[in-house]
Amino acid sequence: MTVSTDKVWTYEEYRDLPDDGIRYEVLGGKLFMTPAPTSYHQTLSRRLQFLFYQLELQEKGLIFDAPIDLLIPGAQPAQPDLVYLKPGQEQLVTRRGIEGVPEMIVEILSPSTATVDRTLKLHLYEKCGVNRYAILDPSARVLEIFRLDSSSYRLEASLGPEDEFTLGEYPVTIKMRELFKGLPEEL
Repeated sequence: MTVSTDKVWTYEEYRDLPDDGIRYEVLGGKLFMTPAPTSYHQTLSRRLQFLFYQLELQEKGLIFDAPIDLLIPGAQPAQPDLVYLKPGQEQLVTRRGIEGVPEMIVEILSPSTATVDRTLKLHLYEKCGVNRYAILDPSARVLEIFRLDSSSYRLEASLGPEDEFTLGEYPVTIKMRELFKGLPEEL
């Protein structure tokens, strides 16, 4: 949900917002407010984070979950659900958050964020050079993984409820059945 339409927000103004439990983002100079995620959203986020945390334990990168300020051109800041930094990107981690372009971002759709995640954020991450962008749709039980090809994203994989996919160079295998295990069919 967009909070402002005319005002151009800065990072400093964002930092002055109240600590009221609401997730705020500044995308393209506009302030966006996102309600707290559902318990199912949090479950899916934690399960994906755990997959990537295995890489962190092997010193093959770092994984961060929301809320984390991601400061990249056009977003001061964005609040992705998950951010993966590959080895050699550790210097992007600062006291303010992550300052620079990460290797991969994952967004988990909710009714209030779906349009922004599929359009504004997709184009913003693509323009900044994020190598992979994954969008998880909990209601449809679909995970789309986009990979940067030159300067634009191409769909690398579209996973349904029974599919598995290995992100080879990381290596992480996403098993959709395990990701949604125990969650009700209607999310």
